[in-house]
Amino acid sequence: MQKRITIKDIAKELNVHHSTVSRALRNDPRVNVATRDLVLKYAQEHDYQTNMNAVQLRGATNNTIALIVPNINHTFFSDIVSQLTNIAYQKGYILSVFQTNEDFAQEVGIVSTIIRQNYAGVVASISKNTTNSNHFSLLKTFGIPLVFFDRVCNDIQTPKVLVNNYDITYEATEYLVNKGYKRIAHLTGPTHINVFNDRQNGYIDALKKHNINYQKKIVIADEFTVELGKSCLVNLLSEIDKPDAIISSSILLTMGIAVQAREMSLQIPKDLALIGFGNQLVSLIIQPQLTSIYQSELEIAEITFELLEKMINKEISIDSNCTRMVRAGIVYRDSC
Repeated sequence: MQKRITIKDIAKELNVHHSTVSRALRNDPRVNVATRDLVLKYAQEHDYQTNMNAVQLRGATNNTIALIVPNINHTFFSDIVSQLTNIAYQKGYILSVFQTNEDFAQEVGIVSTIIRQNYAGVVASISKNTTNSNHFSLLKTFGIPLVFFDRVCNDIQTPKVLVNNYDITYEATEYLVNKGYKRIAHLTGPTHINVFNDRQNGYIDALKKHNINYQKKIVIADEFTVELGKSCLVNLLSEIDKPDAIISSSILLTMGIAVQAREMSLQIPKDLALIGFGNQLVSLIIQPQLTSIYQSELEIAEITFELLEKMINKEISIDSNCTRMVRAGIVYRDSC
């Protein structure tokens, strides 16, 4: 583990007074430009991070955990926030929630803040736009435990809690095939993200097994919304080979598809079958009721917190590469 460099370390290396370094880092006009640039360059090259704990009372216990999620409007992530908040409270920890809004730059800034504040640990699910994991690697550099859940960076050695997305999407696709549907479309997110890639592969492999040539893979980079689900259905039905079934990676997309189908006088499941991820109350309210793929947010939260607490307590290594799998399920209803 890399030693966190201090202002005094920088001052010694550059042969200046530590107060000069402190002022330069704050962009104080009393420091000349050349010295300021020299200090900032050295600090950046050596991953200097302001340690806010240094200004707190010595001996205070660090019991604050950071939770990074892509979007708390997504019911899956809002449920995870709720479950982890309850678990943290019961265990004597404080949970700080950070939302990236699916933005990579915002995610990088959040991790930088977490390092400066020297949090006890981090739980994270990455944004759709995250393709570079260097910012998360810095956490280990400064001795801050990290556990990924759901959406993860595969190139970092740290505990991960995953869902069997490949298996469950394969099962859903095969179910539709066995029900007689032959033109099954799949709506999902960018496939550089493990979750969406696994779902896409499960869909494709199930079709291949049954020698079905029709494949319609819709990759959606934008935020999942009801309106986007509606427009996706309009676009799909404008094609010559129209789908007779759709598997959707989001309850919001699925809702949009169901609403648009009704507006177009399509009968579900006669004209169009639907299966969607997310087993929220709306799945029961919409008519016909939606067949849903559910993930146990409680189980994910419990396993994730268990791994993080073990890292904080030095029971497992900060670079442990263990992976825990949570099994999803399907609730079959009237939409297929």
